[in-house]
Amino acid sequence: MIKAVFFDIDGTLRDYESGKIPESAKEAVNQARKKGILCFAATGRHILEIQQENLLEDLVLDGYVTLNGQYCLDREGRVLYANPVPQDQVRTMLQLIEEEPFPCMFMEAEAMYINFVNDLVRQVQAGINTRIPPVLSLSRGLENPVYQMVPCCREEKAEKILSALPGCRGVKWHDGLAVDVLPKNGAKERGISHVLSSYGIAREECAAIGDGYNDISMIRWAGTGIAMKNGKEETRRWADYITGSVMEDGIHQAIVYLLGRD
Repeated sequence: MIKAVFFDIDGTLRDYESGKIPESAKEAVNQARKKGILCFAATGRHILEIQQENLLEDLVLDGYVTLNGQYCLDREGRVLYANPVPQDQVRTMLQLIEEEPFPCMFMEAEAMYINFVNDLVRQVQAGINTRIPPVLSLSRGLENPVYQMVPCCREEKAEKILSALPGCRGVKWHDGLAVDVLPKNGAKERGISHVLSSYGIAREECAAIGDGYNDISMIRWAGTGIAMKNGKEETRRWADYITGSVMEDGIHQAIVYLLGRD
């Protein structure tokens, strides 16, 4: 029996092009919650983006697995799990930027910021229909825990950056123009595991729904893994079930599938 469902946001709940959540998706999530199923976001996004950009619109969820599992909150905002990037890796990232400047976002628990803005940053943020974070000195990351670093660069440059950060791993964005840099042990399913433990729910009793590269590991890990039809081919390959695209009632189909299995 499924007791919890974890939804990616971009490309899963929320359409990339319109930036909207289909009404059928909202109704499906509400139906699941009425059935007693806990529903969580599981996203690479910061909680500030979710709140300030109103990414979830009027959709009510039971909690948030943010920053690809590195910072997890319940519905009231209580921290359930936090896994910062090792400080020596933050220091190395700053050294790389000093040697050969490139734009990079830092995500703290209550702040997100970038060192400078160029056309690539504008393209990256436009691709997810989100405003550019404020420009601040990244050196503050040496004083405050950083949970995710996001260099905006082409894949070749990203690979070079990651090779200099042995204590981290990277997950590329859907458009290949940025990469989420996480602790070596970081992943959505690690955060999900801690959230499940908080509620006394077993891994086999959860489902995960996503579309992107950063959703692969949670789809593989969950008791039931579901991929969106509009998702990456590699993501769909690991799913137990492939539902429709975002704008083709994919979330509704997924919830019907899950409820039909109980």
